[in-house]
Amino acid sequence: MMRAVIFHFVFTLLLVKSNYCFSVPQYQDSGSMRTNVSYYSNNYILKGWLFKPSHSENKKLPAIVMAPGFSGIKECNYQSYAENFSKAGFVVLLFDYPNFGESEGINRQEADPWLQVQAYRDGISYLAALEDVDSKRIGLWGGSYSGGHVIVASALDKRVKCIVAMTPFISGSFYVKNMPPKTINFLTQQFNADRLSRVQGGKPALIPVVSSDPNKFSAITSANAVRFVESFRINAPDYKNTVTLKSLEMQLEYEPGSFVTNIDTIPKLFIVARNDEMIPESLITETYNKASNPKKLIYLEGNHFSPYMEKLNEASDIAIEWFKSKL
Repeated sequence: MMRAVIFHFVFTLLLVKSNYCFSVPQYQDSGSMRTNVSYYSNNYILKGWLFKPSHSENKKLPAIVMAPGFSGIKECNYQSYAENFSKAGFVVLLFDYPNFGESEGINRQEADPWLQVQAYRDGISYLAALEDVDSKRIGLWGGSYSGGHVIVASALDKRVKCIVAMTPFISGSFYVKNMPPKTINFLTQQFNADRLSRVQGGKPALIPVVSSDPNKFSAITSANAVRFVESFRINAPDYKNTVTLKSLEMQLEYEPGSFVTNIDTIPKLFIVARNDEMIPESLITETYNKASNPKKLIYLEGNHFSPYMEKLNEASDIAIEWFKSKL
């Protein structure tokens, strides 16, 4: 959440060129202003927040596009990163993916990685059209699932000039290969039944993102993930602990690490959590080793979710130092 909130402005929605929408600043403190914004992606209106330094001295500023991880919304502590980046001198776009939070989407709670990657790329277009943004100095930040997205987006979009991939999701097939046959058979039956139901007009099947019951089928099985989601009761009360079953199927088919060799020679920072229970260190380092220079690998103490909780400020400082020196 924004700290030391001083000003509250009345919401005004305006239509501007290129069908982009924006509103006047909603919150401002001594170092950063936050504005509600909207832009189009895949014919959906995506809602987000635009953070700007309070004192920019009429200069064109470098900018960062960022988004939540799997099933997240912008209020799930990501706003703290965006605010920190803005206070450090960057214009920052933080948005909700299609189907999540305040953004539009037909299949609610469906995490489609390719829709999400496109939302990043359209976010670049949104920032590049702003008069106070230097369109040649736009970087991407992502963590976990979105850490994988920034690898893919920077491989596909040559406008990206710098990336930070924190505890990035690398490979869905890795998890499939390490599943017991019984689990694979169960998932295959569930996925096929959902697919049949959909083509017959049925509603998409939903599953919990996390569950405190280890015997309950959920998308993520991690006690640390449960604690992270429980923290949303304060920071993100509108968060929904559900995703479509197809979200899990698409995740297991998603291979963002394979795109790393297609990224140009732009600066790449990979942040690894030493005790990451979700994404093996070997997957990240193997991908990192395949990336072109310039690049850097930094270790952070804690589990997969520590950078969003007790290690948040440390992780954001690491990213700020990288963006300041490379973007």
